[in-house]
Amino acid sequence: MIYFDNAATSWPKPRAVEGAVKRLFREPYGNPGRGGHAAAMRAAETVYRARVKAAELFGAKGPHLVCFTGGCTESLNAAISGAVRYGMKVMTGTTEHNSVIRPLIRAGADISYFDSLSDEETILEQVRAGLLLGVSAVVCAWASNVFPTVLPIRRIGALCREHGAVFIVDAAQAAGIYDINVDTDNIDILCAPAHKGLYGVTGCGITVFSEGYDVRSHPPLTVGGSGADPYTAYMPDRLPERFEAGTLPLLPIAALSAGIDFVRSTGIAAIRAHEESISAAILDSLSGVSGVTFYRPSYGPLLCFNIDGKAPEETAALLDSRGICARAGMHCAPGAHKYTAPDGSGAVRISFSVFNTEEEAEYFCDVIKDVIRL
Repeated sequence: MIYFDNAATSWPKPRAVEGAVKRLFREPYGNPGRGGHAAAMRAAETVYRARVKAAELFGAKGPHLVCFTGGCTESLNAAISGAVRYGMKVMTGTTEHNSVIRPLIRAGADISYFDSLSDEETILEQVRAGLLLGVSAVVCAWASNVFPTVLPIRRIGALCREHGAVFIVDAAQAAGIYDINVDTDNIDILCAPAHKGLYGVTGCGITVFSEGYDVRSHPPLTVGGSGADPYTAYMPDRLPERFEAGTLPLLPIAALSAGIDFVRSTGIAAIRAHEESISAAILDSLSGVSGVTFYRPSYGPLLCFNIDGKAPEETAALLDSRGICARAGMHCAPGAHKYTAPDGSGAVRISFSVFNTEEEAEYFCDVIKDVIRL
């Protein structure tokens, strides 16, 4: 099997990630933060090590600024529901994932948009105009999950700082692939998954707060047991306890810890360069081949395309029959697909990891040429 669906979840996982999960089944681990016995303390140490590693990876000022959730979608919901009030003017991009758009709509935000696929200066001009008109928060993805494009995050964040607006960044397609630093990138809240570019497993998300963000004015999405301050009726004001009600996902956190080790030892720049080399091999091989259309193609971690005369689902099924995993449809980002197939049919997405090879890329291109000939 050739796995080209890493933007949904990465596979295979590093051996160390598999080992971290197995270790929790072989050795006695308790509930982190829910006891003083040896097994509970071992679990708490596992969580703390992962917190330290995530803080270092994302440039947080301390491990207490890293909170764990059940996934990136939960992290975005927690960030948006706490930072956005009903009627607040919020700006986001035109190609955002529903994990950004739907929480904004539910929060009752007054939403305006910048054109995510414009050039950098136009994007900044549109964001600046929105901030001057009273936008109080900007929420956007570092990297698109449909196109191999990234936003000028640091400069958008600088504008938000200048105008006192909250800046929330969705790093679902960026964590582990691009260098991220919440401090120098001017990010107030960063949301990321464990199971994609960080090579962990599903069931764990990361929320990273900037040191200057006022968490006391940010109500938590979930309330309950925190392992601290049991006599008060409210969640603690301090991090990370304020945003970690209930039992933490210990196995996915342990896997994340090992995944971060893998990413850092391999090198983010090396991972990104490898993924770009896979897309380059595909684009170069299919350049000039009639019958296939790539949308906003460039060398990056993913590509989106359609084959003339075939629905995306039909193309994906044909690829699957030849042992290639790809994803067809709207990719939970209907705004992005206004730039692909405006009729609403979507496109086929292939996405890469450090484990993909140029031989796999070559085989994929041969299959696409066969499908076109059909």
